[in-house]
Amino acid sequence: MTRQSAACHTAPRSPLASRIGFLPARSGLIAAIVDRVIDWQERARSRVLLGRLDDRMLRDMGISRADVDLEVTKPFWRA
Repeated sequence: MTRQSAACHTAPRSPLASRIGFLPARSGLIAAIVDRVIDWQERARSRVLLGRLDDRMLRDMGISRADVDLEVTKPFWRA
């Protein structure tokens, strides 16, 4: 019986793989595209939630309403 090193079974996990619990077999290009789309969705969702915060919450975090308005109006693909 041969022993395989644990290193051959460890691969970097994408955000998608972390969410669904396994690493699906897909090419590097497809993985990059899926990861980018997930990042865009998370960014868009975060901006929507930021826009829903009231002035008291923003003041507690040290963020002005003008900063929020600037961030919320950015397209999802811009960081």
